[in-house]
Amino acid sequence: MTQVFIANLTQDTFLPFKTGNAVTLYAEKHNLDQYNFYFQDEWKVRPNVTLNYGVRLEDNPPANTSPQANVFVANTPIAGTALPATPVKDAPGALTFVPAKHWYEGSNFGIGPRFGLAYSPNFKSGFLHSLFGGSDKSVIRLGYGIAFDTISSFQVTAAAGRIPGLVQSCTTSYSGTLGAFAPITPGCVSSPNINNTVAGGFPTVLPAPSAKPSTFFTPTQRLRADSPPVAVFAPQMKLPTVHEWNFSWQRELPGGFVMQAAYVGRRGEHLFMAYDINQVNPTSIIPSFLIMQQNRAKGCQPSGASAGTCTTGVAPPLLALLQTAGGLSATAAASFLNSSTTTGELDINGAGSFARRIEDNTLGLKLRPNQQFALITYLDNSGDSNYNAAQLTLRRRFSSGLGLSVAYTYGKSIDNQSVDPVGASSGGGLSTTNSRTPTDIRNFREERARSDFDRTQVLQAASVWELPLGKGRRFLRSSHGVVNQLLGGWTVNSIYTFMTGEPFAVRSGAFTSNGSHESRAGVQLPVSAQLQYITGSPLAGPVLFKPITNVATCGVDLTQAFCLPAPGQNGAGRNIFTAPHYWNLDLGFVKMFQLTERFKVQFRMEMFNALNHPNFDNPRDASTGSPSIRSSVFASACCATVAPPSTQTIVQTGESARVIQFAMKFQF
Repeated sequence: MTQVFIANLTQDTFLPFKTGNAVTLYAEKHNLDQYNFYFQDEWKVRPNVTLNYGVRLEDNPPANTSPQANVFVANTPIAGTALPATPVKDAPGALTFVPAKHWYEGSNFGIGPRFGLAYSPNFKSGFLHSLFGGSDKSVIRLGYGIAFDTISSFQVTAAAGRIPGLVQSCTTSYSGTLGAFAPITPGCVSSPNINNTVAGGFPTVLPAPSAKPSTFFTPTQRLRADSPPVAVFAPQMKLPTVHEWNFSWQRELPGGFVMQAAYVGRRGEHLFMAYDINQVNPTSIIPSFLIMQQNRAKGCQPSGASAGTCTTGVAPPLLALLQTAGGLSATAAASFLNSSTTTGELDINGAGSFARRIEDNTLGLKLRPNQQFALITYLDNSGDSNYNAAQLTLRRRFSSGLGLSVAYTYGKSIDNQSVDPVGASSGGGLSTTNSRTPTDIRNFREERARSDFDRTQVLQAASVWELPLGKGRRFLRSSHGVVNQLLGGWTVNSIYTFMTGEPFAVRSGAFTSNGSHESRAGVQLPVSAQLQYITGSPLAGPVLFKPITNVATCGVDLTQAFCLPAPGQNGAGRNIFTAPHYWNLDLGFVKMFQLTERFKVQFRMEMFNALNHPNFDNPRDASTGSPSIRSSVFASACCATVAPPSTQTIVQTGESARVIQFAMKFQF
């Protein structure tokens, strides 16, 4: 039986699970204040030169919570505080959570200048007159500004919801050995009727814990598998800042067309980022891990013990270390090294997952920066980004029954984390495989690459065309009755989109570098992502890479494009491959029936993905694919050719089939 209790931190007590017939709730309010001031002026320097300038003053004080007694922060660096010389399970840890005014501190005052210039050339003759046209035919604009981002309530919720002592889980389980329920979680209170049958009054609720929430403010040292998660802000936060600049030339052309060529740039500094700062680090055990692999290759036990005809095994230093520092018996240490789980990790260079299991069994090797917690979602300002793009547009204002718009962008976005750190969940959205989680926090330079959402080229075109048929139009202008009702009054709309593919990384499927995230695969042959069908493949649809028939350590089998990084290594770079491009055509047909002077009926037929063209996604996001070379669906880019649910867009899935919808509207 398990129940979770919430604390009233103001009164330092746990609330009962139920009050009357309702589950007990506790309300708190997160305060994220903003004070913004803005000044702007416009100066017409000359008839054809206009200057805009201004400044934005922004003050975003550190976030807090009401009641303030619910704000607790670590008293020392959460991943930099020295561990006890000899860690002891269930003994108090080195770090304590203490009351604070705010969830973080730091200067969050920003001054954001704005500057804009518009110039309309008016050359009377010569080449420049031909280029820019006459008066009011061209405009040259340039601008620069600084913008700021603010802490979201999701980020505060992530920290506030995981304070040690805020919630307490109480569990008691039936023990067949005892013939009764085993003792309940320390600090909790069991029901006197816990051993009754259901008919005899088995309890539906447990009493509130006897322990005070404040006793949990200094969490005990625990094995990783038994440790709670926590989310914290960096003690000193900075104001996320984005520099924005642009330069454009707009030119009026004959035929009602307007052309614009522009360059835009963005530079993001001190952007919000989230990662597991408590990453399990296997560096100290890599030498022993390599010796164990060598022993296994000889046919010996990983511990160095003889097996079969192998008698030349070498005992890795870790064998003794697990006994002296880890407190394991000689038998337990050897069994741990020789287990089937360990041999599986040795075969795939899984030094990170091996180190993680060591932390699940002993504290003595200190492979976690903080042994009071498992996952520590750390929110700071490590994010950084760059964006540069050329943009071309051509528009024709709707006239004479025709309107056109074409926009083309050639750009590049670079960053070291592509998403809002807690946009997906209040817990940070971190996992061991997703692209939002850094592969190795020891080297953020390896994370700097094309953004997950970067598309080098984007072309979008839209048109509205009133067909020149029917009464009053160019053709059949004198038609009446049935002919005009059938052929006249039609309008055709179209939207065409083309985008090059998003970048993605190929994963190794193994924790070779650390215990928090799978490493990326090594690349040992020139290879690019290309849609291809593999004869005899059990996978539906095309794949982007040929199957990996031998998943081996890099350098062992050079016939394979991808390989497993060596123990302690991270593999190739982030987002070095590009998924297939995307294109789509939507069509709309509109017919207006004029019933009388006052009444008319509009009929619409709209076709999304009108040509029923399949768009294949990258393995990271495909319905059945995976970017892991050890996955049975590695490199699959397919495939659910059905209409997306209303919560998704076609671009999100890249796999939508043609959708046709009809509508009719009566107008009067």
